[in-house]
Amino acid sequence: MHSSLEPLLEKLRPVHVGLVIAISTCVCILATYHASRPKDKPDASISTLCRSCSSNMTASKVVYLNNANTILDYSVGSRGEDFEFDDCKHVAQTIYPGFRDANADDIVIKIICGGITNRLYRLTWQDKSVLLRIYGEHTEVFIDRDVDNGTPCVSRLPISCVYWVVETFAELSRRGFAPTYHGRFRNGRIEGWVDGVPLEPHQMGDPKLLPLIATEVGKMHAMDMKFPTTPCLWKKIHVFEELASLVRFDDPLKQKALASLRLKQIQQRVQWAQTILPSAQNGHGKQLLETFRGSPIAKLAAAFLQESVFSHNDMLSGNVLYNPSWSKVQVIDYEYGGYNYRGYDFANHFCEHCGLDMNLNAYPSQPKQVRTVQFYKAYLAAASPALLHSLTQDHHLDEFVAALHDAGNLYALASHLFWGLWAVVQASNSTIEFDFLEYARVRLEAFDVHADMFGAKPHSVE
Repeated sequence: MHSSLEPLLEKLRPVHVGLVIAISTCVCILATYHASRPKDKPDASISTLCRSCSSNMTASKVVYLNNANTILDYSVGSRGEDFEFDDCKHVAQTIYPGFRDANADDIVIKIICGGITNRLYRLTWQDKSVLLRIYGEHTEVFIDRDVDNGTPCVSRLPISCVYWVVETFAELSRRGFAPTYHGRFRNGRIEGWVDGVPLEPHQMGDPKLLPLIATEVGKMHAMDMKFPTTPCLWKKIHVFEELASLVRFDDPLKQKALASLRLKQIQQRVQWAQTILPSAQNGHGKQLLETFRGSPIAKLAAAFLQESVFSHNDMLSGNVLYNPSWSKVQVIDYEYGGYNYRGYDFANHFCEHCGLDMNLNAYPSQPKQVRTVQFYKAYLAAASPALLHSLTQDHHLDEFVAALHDAGNLYALASHLFWGLWAVVQASNSTIEFDFLEYARVRLEAFDVHADMFGAKPHSVE
């Protein structure tokens, strides 16, 4: 290796990783619904609850903005479904100062459809809009909502996986990277409205949009979030394994579909994947580097992929918003955001190019594809300009990008396992209209296809 790259390789050592445990939301505006219900004012019981959020201050003096520690002690919908819109308006007026002078009758509510587990509403008054998110049913299987609301507590998940999701939103809001975090209530939160349109899967490879996406990913990975960095990827997959093994359906068709997934074989794939990807079994990649066979540049790329960085972990098309008048894209929904292997965030994002039906032809599998090179160069410019400069000066950039993509492809296997098992558990808990078992099937089948494609599948998992 060129002498100027040796210190870079020395610095790129594996470190511990943390992964947010939460349920993601892919947002797509599908319907508009103006509230036409009776224009009741919130009753006295709500006002009493609002005052309870602070014993020493009135509700108007409570600071909710970018403050994960403050919570409005009220649950939207607690008075019944018929009052849900009134509840939404009330918590919005309590938390968001821009609505406090509004007459509740003048606030317009529009339903935002497409949430995997959450109910989403856009509330508008005059020229001001916010997004109100109500947490979905049964998500406690995946995350204790007290943890999601920033309060450390006992969770059914591994202790090292307990994470402060709301604090992530608040911190990213403070930094101006994510939509504004206005505040939270017992079963949800209020965020700034972003006037952009979610991308479709095929748009993520658009030559105009791809470098914009890569730039945002690079900026995010360069952040120092001061959050726990204990590895959690495989622990979470193990949780999904255990929960999936308990799933049973009364519906014979669903039970047959579940049996066809052959979850015991999936467990073997999980065990094997931990031997070829960073995990606790190999010192989170350290031992893999010690036995690495390849050029110095390829080893540098492998180390770069193993590095722990603050990651989104769920960059599907619906979580990337764009407006033609912008010079950037806006990444949203950080419910899975947390420290993770850099390579996982890359591969997980590339898997999302394939859409929910997992059209693997859309996966950017060739390292010399224009969009592949374009993505990594834009990424390096944002995440590690010093490394980009060194590689360019020494004429190693093309080799590094090719090695980065070749080695990074293997992380797609972890993505397929993660979301495949996640979907099995969702199938037994979610109340939304979505065929989670079919999604589990296509993700787990994609594991085998990609393992063969990337030359990594041993006979032991046949």
